[in-house]
Formats: sequence, structure tokens, C-alpha cells
Amino acid sequence: MNQLNFFQTPKDNLKIDMVFRDEALLAQFQAQSAETAVLPDVQTYYTDLYFPKAPEDRPYTFSSIVLSSDGKMAYHDNPAGPLVAKNNFLDPDGSLGDFWVLNVLRAYSDGIIVGANTLAKEPGITCHVYDQDLNAQRVAALGKKQHPVSVVVSFDATDIPFDHYTFQVDPAQGLKLVIATGPDGMDYIKAHSPLKHVFCGPFRTKEDVDQAGLAPLDRDFDTVPVIVTGEGKSPDGRLMMYVLKKLGLEKLCVESPSYCAYLLKEQMLDEYFINYSMVFVGGTTTPGSFTPFGHLDHPHGELVSLGVHHSSFLFTRQKLRYNVKQETDLSSYSY
Repeated sequence: MNQLNFFQTPKDNLKIDMVFRDEALLAQFQAQSAETAVLPDVQTYYTDLYFPKAPEDRPYTFSSIVLSSDGKMAYHDNPAGPLVAKNNFLDPDGSLGDFWVLNVLRAYSDGIIVGANTLAKEPGITCHVYDQDLNAQRVAALGKKQHPVSVVVSFDATDIPFDHYTFQVDPAQGLKLVIATGPDGMDYIKAHSPLKHVFCGPFRTKEDVDQAGLAPLDRDFDTVPVIVTGEGKSPDGRLMMYVLKKLGLEKLCVESPSYCAYLLKEQMLDEYFINYSMVFVGGTTTPGSFTPFGHLDHPHGELVSLGVHHSSFLFTRQKLRYNVKQETDLSSYSY
């Protein structure tokens, strides 16, 4: 069986210097937060971090991505996403900071959303907190379980690599996985997956979910729960979020760029942590390139904090604002 990998992040040059903080908004977040503590390493090397409580019908969602100076997330000749940070030759330690911030967000999360396509591209990836200090601090300071739940999303499950490393992790390691798909995906899993599954659904309405009486995820690490929503090969993402909330997941880190675009479109992404590696990539590989918004109707990002690492990396935290219309009273918009 496979093992989870952990490492000690070098901290000699990790510090991200804050050059802007919206103190009023941060105070609001802290007042609304279920957490009363900040992870010690986060306080020392980044900034204090609190998240508002989740809405009633879904988890609170945030995502992290690294982009180039010109807004691209991958090179044309090598589409591996981490290279945008790693190949910043002016500041190699900034790349370490980018990956560390992702681990910070995982440490605060109850669940991680990862796409089946990401698993196919990265055969060794697992969605746990690699940084051993953050992993320990999430349990000690936040009272969370040892690992966030990995939520693999797929339309019809045909693209899920069931032989992936993450599905073969030793159950004693405590990593819990969930698959979320549509009814066609349920049929495909029954016919083709070698794993042991238990099916939740299919659900078509919130009433279906309520009647199922779902409880927080148990500790049966040998069985993979499969959340089935929607019709055919079209899962209902909003209903899937409702199920995850019922299963006890209050905070979700979304690590699939395409799913982030979907959540933006559905107004269900609460925050975006966008890190900028000061390199120029060119090309057309950008987040949300297939889900364009109109020039009068689009989400807005409100800067919560801005940090810098030397002069070659920017670290932004952005609160997503929706239904902001031209010439409207901004006090009435929703978020």
C-alpha cells in the first residue's frame, strides 16, 4: 500500500511580507469565524487567517492558483501548472512560498476538490497537507481531523484513474476519499471500478438529501463514498455542495481550475487566493477561458490582503463579489 509523503518546509527564506491588509474586512471575517486560533506558522510567515462560517446550504469555498504576470497558468510547451512558479529563476524560494500557501489552505480545509483530469495528469498527487508542521498544527490549533477529505469530481466517472496513487494509500494513514459524479457515473463505477464503494443517492432535490438523513463521514477508510446528483452524466453541482455540507465539510479548498470556473459561474466560490509569479508565459491557457462573462455582468474580486516575496512573487487574497451592477448601490450587493 502507498504511504503519504510529508516534508519540513525550509523557513529561512519563507517569509511573505504583507504590504496591504483590509483591516475592516479582516475584522469582519474574524468576527464571523468558527475558529478562534491562527496556525502558529501562518501567523509567523504569512498573516493571521480567519474564514467566515459556511452558508446554510453549502461549505465555504476558496481556491489557490499561481498565475504568470500576464495571467497564464501553464506554459504552451510544458503544461504542468507548477512550472509557472518553479521556473521563476529570479526567486526560486518564491515557488516554495506558493506551494506552502496551498498547504496552508489545505490545513484550514475540511475537504479538497480535485478533478479527475488532475489525477490523470499528476499520477503521484495526494490531497493531504504535505507540510508536517502545518499538518500537526491543524489538529492541535484548529481541532480538525488529521487530513481533509479528498473529493474527486467527474461528470460520468469515465476519466477517473482508479489505479491512481491516491486510491491505493494505506487505510492506516487516515486519508478519506469521496467521488462526486452523475447517475451515468454511478453506473460506470459499478461496472468498471475495482474499488469498494458505497453510493449516496442519486439525489435530484434537496428534499431527497434531507430524507436520506446523511451523517458526517465515518472512519471506514476501505470504502469510497460516491455522491450521485443530477441526471444522466450531468451532476448537479449545487446539490453536491449541499450533500458535502450535510456530510460535515464546512470549508472546501477547490484545486480544479475548471471547477473553480464553474463555481464562479454559479456564484459559489467565496474566495480566490491568486499568487503571481513574475514571469511572462504568453499563449492562451488561462483560468475560465471556456466560461466567459459579460462586460456588464461578471464577478468582482475585492482585495483582502497583498503580500510580496522579494520582488518576484505576489500573494493575493481576494473576496469574490457577485451581482455588482453598473451604477448600483454597492451596499446592496450579495456575497
